[in-house]
Amino acid sequence: MNKLYHPDTNLIRDYVNAKLPAGASLLISTHLSECEDCQQHMATLTNEEAQVFFGDDSEIKKDEVDDAFESLFNRIEDEESETIVNIKAKQNTATINFGDKVFELPEKLAFAAEKNLNWKEFGNDCGVAQITEGAGGGLFFIYMGPGETVPEHGHSGREYSYVVDGYYYSEGTRLSNGDFSVFDEKDTHAPATASDEGCLVVSFVENRLNFFQGLLAPLNRLLWWYLKRS
Repeated sequence: MNKLYHPDTNLIRDYVNAKLPAGASLLISTHLSECEDCQQHMATLTNEEAQVFFGDDSEIKKDEVDDAFESLFNRIEDEESETIVNIKAKQNTATINFGDKVFELPEKLAFAAEKNLNWKEFGNDCGVAQITEGAGGGLFFIYMGPGETVPEHGHSGREYSYVVDGYYYSEGTRLSNGDFSVFDEKDTHAPATASDEGCLVVSFVENRLNFFQGLLAPLNRLLWWYLKRS
């Protein structure tokens, strides 16, 4: 199962109902903040969920329903901010560095600029930095330099990704700034970038990745332990 460019209806509904892991909610929230189509989709789903909650025979007045909608939105935002970050997003532009490269972060990811990122380099010009930990996975920045490819791998759980800067190709499909994607246990891919400036992606993985080729293949567990070290 792969979802490309935008979160689908089920994911947005789970987001509205606060049923997703914090890292997945963060990436969906980041995409929603910049995608008007998905904002409208979420508003429609929220209205539908509210109608189900209140029931068709409810005698609640329109202004009370509007207040309930507003309360629901506020609850989602409050829970998201409490669960995902405890740092208020700064008004100034937040940036992170990989070597001599500087990347501006969306407001929803501004908290990561406060992190002491420990980049683990691989390939000729690639790096991975853990942002937050998870029981089996976590939230990571992944940078791929021009012409670089991440070795082919599968997934032990879902991988949610958001393109922060640049673009890359996954099995012939181009994913660019602001694009959202999901891959699961049925999917294998070898992300590659042809961008002159490389590509920065933020990914939340529920569990470790499984590399199938090259020197990394027999070292999956050891490699995952290394990447998650602070």
